[in-house]
Amino acid sequence: MAITTKALIWTDIRKMDVVDKQPEEPQPGWVTVKVDYAGICGSELSAFIGQNELRKPPSIMGHEFTGKVVKVGSQSDSYLIGKNVAVNPLVTCGKCRYCRTGNRQLCPERKLIGVDYPGGFEEYVNVPNYSCYEIVDKPEGSLAEPLATAFRAVEHARPELDDRALIIGAGTIGLLSAKLLESYGTVERLVADINDFRLDHALYWGATGIINNRKEKNMAKDFDLVIDAVGTEETRSLAINSVARGGRVVFVGLHEPRTEMQVNYIIRSEIEMHGSFCYSDDNFRRAVDLINRGLLDVGERWYDIRTLDKGEESFNEELSPESKFSKIILKP
Repeated sequence: MAITTKALIWTDIRKMDVVDKQPEEPQPGWVTVKVDYAGICGSELSAFIGQNELRKPPSIMGHEFTGKVVKVGSQSDSYLIGKNVAVNPLVTCGKCRYCRTGNRQLCPERKLIGVDYPGGFEEYVNVPNYSCYEIVDKPEGSLAEPLATAFRAVEHARPELDDRALIIGAGTIGLLSAKLLESYGTVERLVADINDFRLDHALYWGATGIINNRKEKNMAKDFDLVIDAVGTEETRSLAINSVARGGRVVFVGLHEPRTEMQVNYIIRSEIEMHGSFCYSDDNFRRAVDLINRGLLDVGERWYDIRTLDKGEESFNEELSPESKFSKIILKP
Protein backbone atom coordinates (compact mmCIF):
# COMPACT_ATOMS: atom_id res chain seq x y z
CA MET A 1 0.00 0.00 0.00
CA ALA A 2 1.38 3.39 -1.02
CA ILE A 3 1.98 5.88 1.79
CA THR A 4 0.12 9.15 1.45
CA THR A 5 0.70 12.47 3.15
CA LYS A 6 -1.87 15.11 4.02
CA ALA A 7 -1.13 18.58 2.70
CA LEU A 8 -2.82 21.95 3.07
CA ILE A 9 -2.74 23.46 -0.42
CA TRP A 10 -3.38 27.14 -1.06
CA THR A 11 -5.50 26.96 -4.22
CA ASP A 12 -6.78 30.51 -4.76
CA ILE A 13 -7.35 33.83 -3.03
CA ARG A 14 -8.66 32.99 0.48
CA LYS A 15 -9.07 29.30 -0.48
CA MET A 16 -7.25 26.27 0.91
CA ASP A 17 -7.90 22.53 0.67
CA VAL A 18 -6.51 19.55 2.56
CA VAL A 19 -5.57 16.78 0.11
CA ASP A 20 -3.84 13.41 0.17
CA LYS A 21 -0.67 13.14 -1.92
CA GLN A 22 2.22 10.77 -2.29
CA PRO A 23 5.38 12.00 -0.53
CA GLU A 24 8.52 12.45 -2.62
CA GLU A 25 11.75 10.63 -1.84
CA PRO A 26 14.58 12.87 -0.54
CA GLN A 27 17.39 13.64 -2.98
CA PRO A 28 21.03 13.08 -1.97
CA GLY A 29 21.93 15.71 0.61
CA TRP A 30 18.27 16.15 1.60
CA VAL A 31 16.23 14.56 4.38
CA THR A 32 12.54 13.93 5.03
CA VAL A 33 11.04 15.63 8.08
CA LYS A 34 7.77 14.45 9.60
CA VAL A 35 6.28 17.82 10.50
CA ASP A 36 4.93 18.31 14.01
CA TYR A 37 4.24 22.05 14.15
CA ALA A 38 4.15 24.75 11.48
CA GLY A 39 3.42 28.40 12.22
CA ILE A 40 1.47 30.79 9.99
CA CYS A 41 3.66 33.73 8.96
CA GLY A 42 2.50 37.26 8.15
CA SER A 43 4.00 37.02 4.66
CA GLU A 44 1.80 33.96 4.06
CA LEU A 45 -1.25 35.90 5.19
CA SER A 46 -0.38 38.51 2.55
CA ALA A 47 -0.10 35.78 -0.07
CA PHE A 48 -3.43 34.27 1.00
CA ILE A 49 -5.20 37.51 0.03
CA GLY A 50 -3.13 38.05 -3.13
CA GLN A 51 -0.71 40.69 -1.86
CA ASN A 52 2.61 38.85 -2.04
CA GLU A 53 4.30 38.95 -5.42
CA LEU A 54 6.59 35.97 -4.70
CA ARG A 55 3.86 33.46 -3.90
CA LYS A 56 1.35 32.11 -6.42
CA PRO A 57 -1.23 29.33 -5.99
CA PRO A 58 -1.33 26.39 -6.03
CA SER A 59 1.25 26.10 -3.29
CA ILE A 60 2.01 24.32 -0.03
CA MET A 61 3.17 27.12 2.25
CA GLY A 62 4.75 26.86 5.69
CA HIS A 63 8.34 27.90 6.38
CA GLU A 64 8.22 28.08 10.20
CA PHE A 65 8.21 24.44 11.20
CA THR A 66 9.69 21.71 13.28
CA GLY A 67 9.52 17.93 13.25
CA LYS A 68 11.43 14.66 13.29
CA VAL A 69 13.84 13.43 10.61
CA VAL A 70 12.51 10.07 9.37
CA LYS A 71 14.41 9.44 6.12
CA VAL A 72 17.63 10.55 4.44
CA GLY A 73 18.72 10.78 0.83
CA SER A 74 22.37 10.05 1.60
CA GLN A 75 23.70 7.37 3.96
CA SER A 76 26.14 9.92 5.39
CA ASP A 77 23.17 11.77 6.87
CA SER A 78 21.79 8.73 8.72
CA TYR A 79 22.90 10.24 12.06
CA LEU A 80 20.01 12.72 11.65
CA ILE A 81 17.30 10.03 11.68
CA GLY A 82 15.12 10.33 14.78
CA LYS A 83 16.31 13.82 15.70
CA ASN A 84 13.82 16.58 16.47
CA VAL A 85 14.76 19.60 14.40
CA ALA A 86 13.84 23.16 13.62
CA VAL A 87 14.23 23.89 9.91
CA ASN A 88 15.97 26.89 8.38
CA PRO A 89 13.94 27.17 5.15
CA LEU A 90 16.60 28.95 3.09
CA VAL A 91 17.94 26.90 0.16
CA THR A 92 21.00 28.54 -1.35
CA CYS A 93 23.95 27.85 -3.65
CA GLY A 94 26.55 27.50 -0.88
CA LYS A 95 29.26 28.95 -3.15
CA CYS A 96 28.72 32.70 -3.52
CA ARG A 97 30.34 35.28 -1.22
CA TYR A 98 27.12 35.65 0.75
CA CYS A 99 26.83 31.93 1.45
CA ARG A 100 30.52 31.71 2.33
CA THR A 101 30.15 34.47 4.94
CA GLY A 102 26.98 33.04 6.51
CA ASN A 103 24.66 35.60 4.90
CA ARG A 104 22.73 33.11 2.82
CA GLN A 105 19.61 35.31 2.93
CA LEU A 106 21.36 37.47 0.30
CA CYS A 107 22.31 34.62 -2.06
CA PRO A 108 21.32 35.51 -5.67
CA GLU A 109 20.05 31.94 -6.12
CA ARG A 110 18.10 31.96 -2.84
CA LYS A 111 14.99 29.81 -2.70
CA LEU A 112 12.66 29.06 0.18
CA ILE A 113 10.96 25.96 1.55
CA GLY A 114 7.27 26.90 1.53
CA VAL A 115 7.62 29.10 -1.57
CA ASP A 116 9.84 27.42 -4.17
CA TYR A 117 9.54 23.98 -2.56
CA PRO A 118 6.62 22.37 -0.68
CA GLY A 119 6.52 23.65 2.89
CA GLY A 120 5.54 22.66 6.40
CA PHE A 121 1.78 22.60 5.92
CA GLU A 122 2.23 18.95 4.99
CA GLU A 123 2.91 15.81 7.01
CA TYR A 124 6.22 14.97 5.30
CA VAL A 125 8.57 17.59 3.86
CA ASN A 126 11.98 17.27 2.21
CA VAL A 127 14.67 19.77 3.25
CA PRO A 128 18.46 20.09 2.80
CA ASN A 129 20.53 18.38 5.49
CA TYR A 130 22.17 21.69 6.40
CA SER A 131 18.74 23.15 7.22
CA CYS A 132 18.25 20.98 10.31
CA TYR A 133 18.97 22.32 13.81
CA GLU A 134 18.36 19.98 16.72
CA ILE A 135 15.81 21.32 19.19
CA VAL A 136 14.47 20.28 22.58
CA ASP A 137 10.88 21.57 22.51
CA LYS A 138 8.98 21.04 19.28
CA PRO A 139 6.15 23.57 19.65
CA GLU A 140 8.54 26.33 20.75
CA GLY A 141 11.03 25.15 18.14
CA SER A 142 8.67 26.24 15.37
CA LEU A 143 9.33 29.81 16.55
CA ALA A 144 13.03 29.59 15.68
CA GLU A 145 12.46 31.06 12.21
CA PRO A 146 10.51 34.17 13.31
CA LEU A 147 12.86 34.64 16.28
CA ALA A 148 15.82 34.61 13.88
CA THR A 149 14.00 37.20 11.76
CA ALA A 150 13.54 39.38 14.84
CA PHE A 151 17.23 38.98 15.72
CA ARG A 152 18.13 40.31 12.28
CA ALA A 153 15.77 43.30 12.53
CA VAL A 154 17.06 44.25 15.97
CA GLU A 155 20.67 43.94 14.76
CA HIS A 156 19.92 46.44 11.98
CA ALA A 157 18.26 48.78 14.49
CA ARG A 158 21.50 48.91 16.51
CA PRO A 159 19.83 49.50 19.89
CA GLU A 160 21.78 51.32 22.54
CA LEU A 161 21.32 51.63 26.28
CA ASP A 162 18.58 54.16 27.10
CA ASP A 163 17.15 54.19 23.54
CA ARG A 164 13.43 54.76 23.08
CA ALA A 165 11.95 52.20 20.67
CA LEU A 166 8.66 51.87 18.79
CA ILE A 167 7.62 48.48 17.42
CA ILE A 168 4.76 48.60 14.93
CA GLY A 169 2.84 45.33 14.87
CA ALA A 170 2.09 42.94 17.74
CA GLY A 171 2.36 39.81 15.62
CA THR A 172 5.13 37.31 16.24
CA ILE A 173 7.99 39.40 14.82
CA GLY A 174 6.88 42.48 16.72
CA LEU A 175 6.55 40.63 20.03
CA LEU A 176 9.90 38.91 19.63
CA SER A 177 11.54 42.21 18.70
CA ALA A 178 10.17 43.79 21.88
CA LYS A 179 11.56 40.92 23.93
CA LEU A 180 15.00 41.25 22.34
CA LEU A 181 15.05 45.05 22.72
CA GLU A 182 14.34 44.60 26.43
CA SER A 183 17.55 42.59 26.72
CA TYR A 184 19.48 45.47 25.12
CA GLY A 185 18.32 47.87 27.84
CA THR A 186 16.10 50.16 25.78
CA VAL A 187 14.23 52.24 28.36
CA GLU A 188 11.00 52.56 26.38
CA ARG A 189 9.46 49.91 24.15
CA LEU A 190 6.10 51.06 22.82
CA VAL A 191 4.19 48.48 20.75
CA ALA A 192 1.52 49.74 18.34
CA ASP A 193 -1.19 47.63 16.70
CA ILE A 194 -4.87 47.82 15.76
CA ASN A 195 -5.73 44.61 17.62
CA ASP A 196 -6.32 45.01 21.36
CA PHE A 197 -5.92 41.27 22.06
CA ARG A 198 -2.45 41.24 20.53
CA LEU A 199 -1.53 44.43 22.33
CA ASP A 200 -2.36 42.73 25.62
CA HIS A 201 0.11 39.96 24.68
CA ALA A 202 2.80 42.60 24.12
CA LEU A 203 2.75 43.51 27.81
CA TYR A 204 4.06 40.00 28.56
CA TRP A 205 6.77 40.37 25.93
CA GLY A 206 8.70 43.30 27.30
CA ALA A 207 6.60 46.22 26.08
CA THR A 208 6.68 49.18 28.48
CA GLY A 209 3.60 50.63 26.78
CA ILE A 210 1.00 49.78 24.14
CA ILE A 211 -1.17 51.86 21.82
CA ASN A 212 -3.95 51.09 19.36
CA ASN A 213 -2.87 53.31 16.46
CA ARG A 214 -6.26 52.95 14.78
CA LYS A 215 -8.07 54.38 17.81
CA GLU A 216 -5.45 56.75 19.20
CA LYS A 217 -4.08 59.31 16.76
CA ASN A 218 -1.81 61.16 19.22
CA MET A 219 1.19 58.87 18.85
CA ALA A 220 4.39 59.63 20.73
CA LYS A 221 7.22 60.81 18.50
CA ASP A 222 10.99 61.20 18.42
CA PHE A 223 11.84 57.55 19.00
CA ASP A 224 15.49 56.64 18.58
CA LEU A 225 14.55 53.54 16.60
CA VAL A 226 11.41 52.16 14.97
CA ILE A 227 10.81 48.61 13.71
CA ASP A 228 7.92 48.19 11.27
CA ALA A 229 6.86 44.56 11.53
CA VAL A 230 3.72 45.03 9.41
CA GLY A 231 4.72 46.52 6.07
CA THR A 232 1.82 48.61 4.75
CA GLU A 233 1.95 52.16 3.40
CA GLU A 234 0.21 53.29 6.59
CA THR A 235 2.69 51.64 8.95
CA ARG A 236 5.74 52.68 6.92
CA SER A 237 4.54 56.28 7.00
CA LEU A 238 3.93 55.96 10.75
CA ALA A 239 7.48 54.71 11.20
CA ILE A 240 9.02 57.64 9.31
CA ASN A 241 6.88 60.19 11.15
CA SER A 242 7.55 58.69 14.59
CA VAL A 243 11.34 58.48 14.51
CA ALA A 244 13.57 61.29 15.76
CA ARG A 245 15.88 63.24 13.49
CA GLY A 246 18.94 61.09 12.91
CA GLY A 247 17.00 58.04 14.12
CA ARG A 248 16.86 54.53 12.69
CA VAL A 249 13.93 52.81 10.96
CA VAL A 250 13.98 49.10 10.13
CA PHE A 251 11.45 47.71 7.66
CA VAL A 252 10.87 43.99 8.17
CA GLY A 253 7.13 43.69 7.31
CA LEU A 254 6.24 42.61 3.77
CA HIS A 255 2.50 43.16 3.42
CA GLU A 256 2.61 45.67 0.52
CA PRO A 257 5.27 45.67 -2.24
CA ARG A 258 5.18 49.43 -2.97
CA THR A 259 4.95 52.53 -0.80
CA GLU A 260 5.18 56.27 -1.45
CA MET A 261 7.57 58.01 0.92
CA GLN A 262 8.38 61.58 1.95
CA VAL A 263 11.92 61.39 0.59
CA ASN A 264 12.78 65.07 1.10
CA TYR A 265 11.67 64.86 4.73
CA ILE A 266 13.78 61.71 5.18
CA ILE A 267 16.82 63.45 3.69
CA ARG A 268 16.41 66.65 5.71
CA SER A 269 15.91 64.68 8.91
CA GLU A 270 18.83 62.34 8.17
CA ILE A 271 16.66 59.34 8.93
CA GLU A 272 18.51 56.07 8.50
CA MET A 273 16.40 53.35 6.88
CA HIS A 274 17.27 49.67 6.69
CA GLY A 275 15.55 46.73 5.04
CA SER A 276 15.73 43.49 7.01
CA PHE A 277 15.02 40.17 5.30
CA CYS A 278 15.18 36.75 6.91
CA TYR A 279 18.35 36.12 8.92
CA SER A 280 21.97 35.15 8.76
CA ASP A 281 23.09 31.65 9.73
CA ASP A 282 24.30 33.09 13.03
CA ASN A 283 20.88 34.66 13.71
CA PHE A 284 19.21 31.26 13.24
CA ARG A 285 21.74 29.46 15.46
CA ARG A 286 21.22 32.04 18.21
CA ALA A 287 17.44 31.68 17.93
CA VAL A 288 17.63 27.89 18.32
CA ASP A 289 20.02 28.23 21.25
CA LEU A 290 17.71 30.70 22.99
CA ILE A 291 14.75 28.33 22.60
CA ASN A 292 16.73 25.26 23.69
CA ARG A 293 17.78 27.09 26.85
CA GLY A 294 14.14 27.81 27.68
CA LEU A 295 14.54 31.57 27.54
CA LEU A 296 11.53 32.21 25.31
CA ASP A 297 8.76 31.23 27.74
CA VAL A 298 6.76 34.29 28.84
CA GLY A 299 4.03 32.38 30.66
CA GLU A 300 1.18 33.64 28.51
CA ARG A 301 -0.90 31.78 25.89
CA TRP A 302 -0.32 34.13 22.97
CA TYR A 303 -0.51 31.41 20.31
CA ASP A 304 -2.93 28.60 19.47
CA ILE A 305 -2.27 25.12 18.02
CA ARG A 306 -4.76 23.65 15.55
CA THR A 307 -5.08 20.75 13.12
CA LEU A 308 -4.29 21.12 9.45
CA ASP A 309 -7.95 21.04 8.41
CA LYS A 310 -8.43 24.33 10.28
CA GLY A 311 -5.95 26.01 7.95
CA GLU A 312 -8.25 28.17 5.82
CA GLU A 313 -10.28 29.15 8.87
CA SER A 314 -7.10 30.05 10.77
CA PHE A 315 -5.71 32.19 7.94
CA ASN A 316 -8.95 34.16 7.77
CA GLU A 317 -8.99 34.56 11.55
CA GLU A 318 -5.41 35.86 11.66
CA LEU A 319 -6.32 38.50 9.07
CA SER A 320 -9.13 39.79 11.28
CA PRO A 321 -8.44 42.79 13.56
CA GLU A 322 -10.31 40.82 16.23
CA SER A 323 -8.00 37.79 16.19
CA LYS A 324 -7.17 36.73 19.76
CA PHE A 325 -3.79 35.21 18.90
CA SER A 326 -0.52 36.67 17.68
CA LYS A 327 0.38 33.29 16.18
CA ILE A 328 -1.56 30.24 15.06
CA ILE A 329 0.45 27.03 14.68
CA LEU A 330 -0.87 24.15 12.55
CA LYS A 331 -0.22 20.53 13.46
CA PRO A 332 -0.33 18.17 10.43
